[in-house]
Amino acid sequence: MENNGEMGKFEHIETRLKMSHLEQYVFRVVNYTSRYNNSNSYSYAPINLVGKYVKYPSYGDFPEAYFLRSYGTWWKKSEGHQADYRPQDFDHLGAEDYITLEFESAVVPRDICVYEIYNPGAVVRIWCKLMCPSKRPWVLLWEGASQECPHKSRKFHPKIKPVNHMTNIIRLEINQSLLEYHWSIDAVLLGGCQPTSDLQYNMMLKGLIGNFQREDSVDKRRHSNDICDIKSQNEDLFLNLPYEVILHIFQYLDLKSLSRCAQVNKRWSEAAADPVLYQNLSLKPYWYLVNCSTLEHFMNKCKTLRKLDLSWCGNEVDGFAEQLKMFLRKGCTTLTHLSLGNCEYVNIEIMVEVSACKELVDLRLRNVGQWLQPSLDNLTKLVSLDLTGTDIQDNDLIKILKANRNLKHIIIDLCENLFFLDQVVETVVNYNKNLVTWSSWKTLSLTADGVKLFRECRDLRELDLGWCLINKDPGDCLEHVADGCKQLKRLILSGWRGLNDHLITPAVLMCKELSQLDLLGIKNISVDVCEKALLLLPKLRLLDISFCNSIRQDEVEILRQQYPHITIQRSCQYVVTDYLN
Repeated sequence: MENNGEMGKFEHIETRLKMSHLEQYVFRVVNYTSRYNNSNSYSYAPINLVGKYVKYPSYGDFPEAYFLRSYGTWWKKSEGHQADYRPQDFDHLGAEDYITLEFESAVVPRDICVYEIYNPGAVVRIWCKLMCPSKRPWVLLWEGASQECPHKSRKFHPKIKPVNHMTNIIRLEINQSLLEYHWSIDAVLLGGCQPTSDLQYNMMLKGLIGNFQREDSVDKRRHSNDICDIKSQNEDLFLNLPYEVILHIFQYLDLKSLSRCAQVNKRWSEAAADPVLYQNLSLKPYWYLVNCSTLEHFMNKCKTLRKLDLSWCGNEVDGFAEQLKMFLRKGCTTLTHLSLGNCEYVNIEIMVEVSACKELVDLRLRNVGQWLQPSLDNLTKLVSLDLTGTDIQDNDLIKILKANRNLKHIIIDLCENLFFLDQVVETVVNYNKNLVTWSSWKTLSLTADGVKLFRECRDLRELDLGWCLINKDPGDCLEHVADGCKQLKRLILSGWRGLNDHLITPAVLMCKELSQLDLLGIKNISVDVCEKALLLLPKLRLLDISFCNSIRQDEVEILRQQYPHITIQRSCQYVVTDYLN
C-alpha cells in the first residue's frame, strides 16, 4: 500500500475525463481454494456469491452463503498438514485461501464492499486484475491483518488504493486463523467509474490513458535515497567473512532479500546465487509475480532442489505449463517435496514429469482439477499424499497405495470420482500399515463395512470421515474402529445422521488420546454422551456439536462453564436481524 502522502498526490482519472459511476455485484466465480459443499450442492457453495446479497444484514449460519472448509488453527495441528517448504518466505498476513470473482462490466475501481454475515474479519488482501497490458497485471488494492470482530454482520468497506486502470476481476485473500468458527460472506460489491464512449474505453483498455500520477522533488529525493543511502567506507567488514559464513547468513533471508543482496557487489552476487540457498523453493507468497521468466531464473540455481511449492502460481501465464515441465525434468532426480495446489494448468505432460520424480516423499496436488494419466504408481517413496478436490479414480488411487507402502498421510477430501472407497480402505489395510492420517471428508462411497476395516490400522491417529455416511446405517463400525485404533487423536464424524449415544460411546471409552471430536449434525445424540466425552477424555480440546438438535443451548452453556479449557463449538443457528437505515 502507498502511504497517505503518496495517495494525496494521486489524481483520479474521473477528474479529467467524463465517466459514469457503476455499482455491481458478482457475475461469476472464477476460482477458489476452498469450499464446504459437494459439487452437486448449492449449500455453502461459492456460486452463492453471484448476485446481490440474500441474507445480509442478518447474522448466522446460512446455507445460502459461501463457507470455507476450515477455521482457526485446529487444521494446522494435524500431522498431515503441509508445513512451509521455505519458512523464510512466510506471508506476514498468513493468507491461507483465496476466491477470485468476475464482474460483468469493467470499471476503474473505487469501492469494494464484502458482506460478511458470519464471523467477520478474515479478509487480509484485496487484489484487482488490470485489463490493460502490464507485466504485473495484479495490483494490490488493500491489505491488513485479520481481525477479531463482534458477532454481528458487517459490510467490510476498506479504503482501497487508487488506480486509474479498468478491471472486472477481484481477488480476496483470506486468513481464518483468528476466527472461532467458519467465516461466511453473502456478496461482494464493486463500485467504480466507467468510460462513457467506446473510444475512451478502447484507449483505457490499451493503457493509452490513465497515468496521471505526479512526481515532485520529494519523490525524486526518496528514489535517490533508495538507490544509495550508504556512505563510502575504506573497508567492507562483511567481505572479510569466510564464504561459508556469508552463505550461512544468507540462508535466513527470503527470496526478495537475496535478490537485493545480489545487486550489492560481485561477491554478494556469487553468494546469493549459490545453489545451496535454493534447495527449498516456495513461490506461493509471490504468486502475482511468478511467470515463465521466474522459473527460468531459478532453473540454474536449483541444482539440488528438494522442496518446491508452486501453489497458486502461473494460472494466467501463457506457456507456464511448458516451462514447468522443463523445470521438473531438470530437478526430478533430487526433488522430495512438491506442492501444486490450485494449479489449473496441470496437464498430462506435467504429470509425466511428476511421475519421474522418484525421490518424492510429499506430493500435494490439491484442486488441480481433472485427473490425468499416468496414475503416479511409478512413485514408490511417498509418505504424504494430498489429492483434495481432484478427479482421481479408484483404480489409479489403489495403484498408488500399493506402490507406496510407507504412506502415512492420505488426504482425499472432496474426491467425488471415488465410487468404491471400501476397496481403497482394504488396500490401505493390506499395503499401508504405517497409516497415521486418513481424511476422506465428503467422499461419499464409503460404507460401514469399509469403516470397520480401519481397526487394522493400529497407528492411526487422525480419522476424518465427515459426511461419509450421511444417509447410511453406521451399525457398530465405530466400536470396531475404537477397539483397533486406540491412539486416535482426531475423529471427525460430521453428518453421520444414523449415530446415537450408544454407537458413539465405544470411541469415548476406548480412545483416551482424543483431542478433537466432531459430531456436527448428528441429530440423535443427547447431552449425556457429550458430558461423558468431556469427563472421560483428559486430552480433549475441541468438541463440535453444531446442529445437534437434541442438545439445548442452555445445556451447552452449562458445559462450557464446567469445562472452560475445552472449546465446545455450537454454530449460530439463530438469526439476528438488525436492518440498517
